[in-house]
Amino acid sequence: MSVLLLAGLGLALAVAAVAWLGAGIVLHPPKKSRLSVFPEQFGLRYEPISFTTKDGLLLKGWFLPSPTGDERAVLMCHGWGDNKGELLAQTSFLNSEAGLNLVYFDHRSHGESAGRFTTLGCMEIVDFDAAMEHLRRRRPECLRRLGVYGLSMGAAVAAMAAHAHPEIKAVALESPFCDYRRVVRRWAWNNLRLPYFPLMMLVLWTLRRRAGRDDIDSFSPGRFVERLAPRPLLVIGGADDRLMPPEDMRELYALAREPKELWIVPGARHAKCRESAGADYDRRLADFFLKHL
Repeated sequence: MSVLLLAGLGLALAVAAVAWLGAGIVLHPPKKSRLSVFPEQFGLRYEPISFTTKDGLLLKGWFLPSPTGDERAVLMCHGWGDNKGELLAQTSFLNSEAGLNLVYFDHRSHGESAGRFTTLGCMEIVDFDAAMEHLRRRRPECLRRLGVYGLSMGAAVAAMAAHAHPEIKAVALESPFCDYRRVVRRWAWNNLRLPYFPLMMLVLWTLRRRAGRDDIDSFSPGRFVERLAPRPLLVIGGADDRLMPPEDMRELYALAREPKELWIVPGARHAKCRESAGADYDRRLADFFLKHL
């Protein structure tokens, strides 16, 4: 076997290995957080909840009742590699200070929920639908004045799933991506310096094979967000977000229909808008739901 043939075979194997590993990073977040934050750490009352998706996965979550008896409720969707506890740490003020009922749950393969892998959207919509069905069956009172808040992947899922549920009255999205393929290749470049051609093209092809879904990378919020109208929409982004930069937020916002509001937080990194905006973040997010629910 010639040296050139051996070199070509070695290169092909190396590219295939990179594609396999790259797809694995999407399916299995490398820095997946351990569930270590619980409502009792904030002195909040809660009830454990669980429900099953249509493909048979058991998802677990929490219901935080309003401390004031308010019937307004918000379904909370966490990000890729995070869990309901991390989202609670950033948003518990919506319960303790704004008085809203909050419904948290772990998406598949995150936190306490079952599942072998995550897909950044297409199968997480199934999780979202299961959470809504749980509310219909077990807490129908929450559906009368229900909103949705999503962070990062959770924001993308909410942008794609909420339109199918007429009970949802308002949607707040922080740091959503606009296009699936773009965010995957941007993450790969930012963290691994992998070029789109040919490596990321092969990663996406491998991802479709490993997930068993040929359409996995077609689930982009930019294709769905206009369907949220006439629900009020709040889009929040970080001015220093390198993964979902302000131009992505503006693109997604432009695709949405009125009524809508865009807030780009100065100095904020990805999914860290509250960290940068402080009390202004709490006030604006709480006011959005209190006004529109």
